[in-house]
Amino acid sequence: IGIIDYLGSLGHEVEVIDTTQSSFPIPPITERLFRGLSRVKQLFDLVRHQEVSGVIIFSSNGFSFYERIFQSLICRLFRAPDIFFIRSGHFINSLNRSIYKRFIARILLKIPKNIGAQGKNWVYFYESLGVDKNKVHIVRNWLSPNFPITKKTKECKLGNIVSFIYVGWLTKEKGVPQLLDAVKKLKNKYKFELHLVGGGTLESFCHDFKNYDLDSILHIHGWQDKHDVIRMLNRAHVFILPSEAEGFPNALLEAISLGFPAICTDVGGVSDGLLDNHNGFLLESNESSKIYDAMKKYLDSPALINKHSESSMKIYHKYFDREKNCKVLLNIFTEK
Repeated sequence: IGIIDYLGSLGHEVEVIDTTQSSFPIPPITERLFRGLSRVKQLFDLVRHQEVSGVIIFSSNGFSFYERIFQSLICRLFRAPDIFFIRSGHFINSLNRSIYKRFIARILLKIPKNIGAQGKNWVYFYESLGVDKNKVHIVRNWLSPNFPITKKTKECKLGNIVSFIYVGWLTKEKGVPQLLDAVKKLKNKYKFELHLVGGGTLESFCHDFKNYDLDSILHIHGWQDKHDVIRMLNRAHVFILPSEAEGFPNALLEAISLGFPAICTDVGGVSDGLLDNHNGFLLESNESSKIYDAMKKYLDSPALINKHSESSMKIYHKYFDREKNCKVLLNIFTEK
C-alpha cells in the first residue's frame, strides 16, 4: 500500500500481481502450484507486452522462494530490472540447517538483478552466500500512510502495574511458550500484566496456562481488528516479540512508531530497529531465562520505559520514514 501510494503520487503506473496466501492453514500444494503458475503467466504477459521500468518481487520461504526466483528469471529474459526481497526470517534458518538448500540458494540468488535487504543482518547473510555486494541494497520497512503514528512517549510511574503486550501469531515459532514460562516465574515477585493479541495453534495452550494462577496477569484477546489492536497498544507500556525467526516484523515497526520500548530476539533485521539497552532489550535467543531477565529490568526500573520510549520514536523517524525509504527503492531503478 505504501509503495503504490508513493509511486502514484509521482505519476507512475503500478500493476499488482497478488501473492497473498493464508498461513493457517497453508493451502495444499496443488492449489499453491496452480496459483503460482497463474502468477508466473501474469508476469510473463506483462513484461512481454509492455515496457516495464522495474519489478518489485516479494518472497517468503519454501515454495514461495522458488516461484519468485522463476519470476525473476522471466524479468532477466525480458530485460525488465527487478529487485528481489526475501521477507521471511525462516529462510535464513532453513538455509543454516541445510547445506543442500544453502548450495541451491547460492546459485539461484545470482538470477535477480538487485536484492533488497531489510537491515544490516540481511546484508551479512547475503554476503555469506557469496552474493555480489553491489547488487544488495538496504531498503528498510515503512508503515502505510494512514497509520496513526504518535508523538506521545510511554511512561509508567513507580508503583504502577507494568503492562507488556505481544501482537502476532500464537505459535511455537514466535516464542510464546518461553514467554509464558518467563511470566510464570515472575508472577510472585512483581505486579504486571501481559496481553496476548492474536490467534494461532497455541491459543488453547495459552488459555490453559491461566491455571498457573495467572488470571489477573495473563489476558488473551484473540484476533482483533486494526483499530482495536492500536487501542490496546496505546494502553500498554512494553512491546514483546521473542520470535525464532523474522524478516523485519511489522508489529515491531508499529510498536516503535507508537513509542514502545521493545523486547525482541536478535533475528533478521530486528537489530536495525531495536538497539540493545537503548530503546529496548535485544535477546541473544528466545530462551525463557533471557525473556525473564529483560522483563525484570523494566519491572525493577519502570523509569526505563520512558527513556527507551523516547529513543524508539527517534529511531523510527530516522530509519523508517515511508517517503525516504520508498525513494531509496525507486532510485535503485532510476539511477541505473
